[in-house]
Amino acid sequence: MKSFEEWLRESGLERYAAAFSENDIDFSNARALSEADLRELGLTLGHRKNFMVALAALEASTPARPANPAAIPSPAPAVNLRPSTDAARLREAGERRQLSVLFCDMVGFTELASRVDPEILRDIIRSYEDTCAASITRYEGYVFQRQGDGIVAFFGYPLAHEGEAERAIRAALEIVASLSTLVVSEVGHLQVRIGIATGLVVVSSAESAVGETINLASRLQNVAQPGSIVVSERVHRLAGGAFDYEDLGEQTLKGIARGTHAYRILSVSQAASRFEAATQDGLTPMVGREQEIALLMERWQLAQGGEGQVVLLSGEPGIGKSRILSALRERLEATGAGTLRFQCSPYYTNSAFWPTIQNFERELNFARDDSPEAKLDKLEALIVTHYGRPLSDVRFIASIMSIPCEARYGALPLTPQKHKDETLRSLVDLTEAVARRQPSVMLFEDAHWADPTTLEVLDLLIDRVGGMPLLIVLTHRPEFPSHWSEQGHVSAVNLSKLTRAQSTAILSRLAGGKALPAALVEQILAKTDGVPLFVEELTKSILESRELREMGDRYDYRGAAHTVSIPATLRDSLMARLDRFTPVKEIAQIGAAFGREFSYELISAVATMGKVQLDDALARLIASGLAFRRGTPPDAVYTFKHALVQDAAYDSLLKSRRQELHANIARVIEERLPNIRTIEPEVLAHHELGPLFGQVKTRNRSLRRLGPDHG
Repeated sequence: MKSFEEWLRESGLERYAAAFSENDIDFSNARALSEADLRELGLTLGHRKNFMVALAALEASTPARPANPAAIPSPAPAVNLRPSTDAARLREAGERRQLSVLFCDMVGFTELASRVDPEILRDIIRSYEDTCAASITRYEGYVFQRQGDGIVAFFGYPLAHEGEAERAIRAALEIVASLSTLVVSEVGHLQVRIGIATGLVVVSSAESAVGETINLASRLQNVAQPGSIVVSERVHRLAGGAFDYEDLGEQTLKGIARGTHAYRILSVSQAASRFEAATQDGLTPMVGREQEIALLMERWQLAQGGEGQVVLLSGEPGIGKSRILSALRERLEATGAGTLRFQCSPYYTNSAFWPTIQNFERELNFARDDSPEAKLDKLEALIVTHYGRPLSDVRFIASIMSIPCEARYGALPLTPQKHKDETLRSLVDLTEAVARRQPSVMLFEDAHWADPTTLEVLDLLIDRVGGMPLLIVLTHRPEFPSHWSEQGHVSAVNLSKLTRAQSTAILSRLAGGKALPAALVEQILAKTDGVPLFVEELTKSILESRELREMGDRYDYRGAAHTVSIPATLRDSLMARLDRFTPVKEIAQIGAAFGREFSYELISAVATMGKVQLDDALARLIASGLAFRRGTPPDAVYTFKHALVQDAAYDSLLKSRRQELHANIARVIEERLPNIRTIEPEVLAHHELGPLFGQVKTRNRSLRRLGPDHG
């Protein structure tokens, strides 16, 4: 069995070996590390994600399954990192997960195999598989199968991430591009066909996966032309405006019962931000952010007068940060203000200056066939002619954009550190020149994904902005450690949830002013918790379903209000919240079977883990922010922060596991609350019959807290 240090080295994390050793971290306790723990150990955001993915892959027995598993010996047992024997059993049994499945097939493999030596064919397959695997891993996908000429990859397992459909498409584009430049002996360039589908899959660490989604991805691959990528209707909807598409219309696919609308991926779109890509079909009118907009406009007035300002907008995903920036930009551009837009990306957290490079490329609009000389001409025109900066600064900007410039400007004898310092200085000076020419607002989105060098630029800029006619509005999630708010010209705003009335207003506008049934409205409000994105997506999914029927000025809902399901557009991000804290996911799933609230006494009677392990898991559940606690054990009551997170935890359980949990809960309730069948028969009925009807409803107060005289 490999050592922990050897595993770190294989995972590209050897630089942290000393830190792990000094803190007595090894395989026995690695799985219990939280995001905060890894940050404290010194891991960057990108390396924290790499660590968690590598650890999950190790736990899931990393060797990918070949087409014929019997052809190879059984792999060595995986290192035991599981929190309990019960958790191990559950992981082997599987989970219900929304996956984006990528099916990649090499073009002309049969003909190739007939004309080349088997040894050469082996090397060709190895080069092909390694190229595909590198692209898949870059976007945190999981290579599930290697079939010689075929690759099957999952996005959303073993760890979920936001935007799995987009990740799958980006990986596919990179595979096609990488293979087009890979020269293979006796073949030349390899070509592939790729199909991508998203849907429900039952997948387990035993390397088994079942679901129509896998078959659909394979059939879409058959539709694709050599060198192209074809995706399903759901993938198209989830990835949205992040890409440009060709509509292929409805396809009749072998083994798929219904017609399938398919799209060919053309390219990554030119959207300037994630929000712009996600809202190309239009925006819902903004509700309830008048105070925040007023503050931003007040800070803009100060900036226009030369007193530069910074506003930090913090909030959880979906709370409305980007929507506020969009409204502010629209308002300021209407008055003639300049706008600088920077978008960080989860795919480029370790790529120096990435948001800046994207900003320059949009501004300069380089053509695909522009020569380095032509690019330098455009760069000089912008930096020197338009903004009046010295020609000597151009080389530093050209360098970060990988534009060769020594032939024009000559070599500069600077140390790497001095070159970096001059690059940072030139970027800040250029930003000031932009603001001096025209009072401007800089919109910097998703700073929690910024690369370290970009954060250094921001440090310098924020230190100097007080004397510039510039307003910087920077958005980030709560986990981002900002130190800028200590400065006098910096304001920090933590966005709160919408009120019930504000959420209702969004719901009403989406419904076109037509009334929805009161019970349905209550369910939407309860499940969305005042998070604007949740309100919009859940309402839209209901409006687009076949469960609603227009009845004049109102809607009639034919489904059961308590069975409102999670929209596909939210499943990835909700599951990602649970997977980020894998050690507590098991306890979250058990708690979810009770409902949104559960007591310590009841969950301790249902969970099979020991008291120490249970207490630790519950403490980590609270520390993760997924749930809150009232009181202290054994009288504690736990509440999921979001009803949709509870739904996601419950939905991920196999139906057989749900039935098992409900049966155990019913037994415990009868033991602890013997009068419950007479007083509140619906409580027991829910757990005895609930799995037959789907979703878990919020449980009665008697289950939330058991008093001392509950017997």
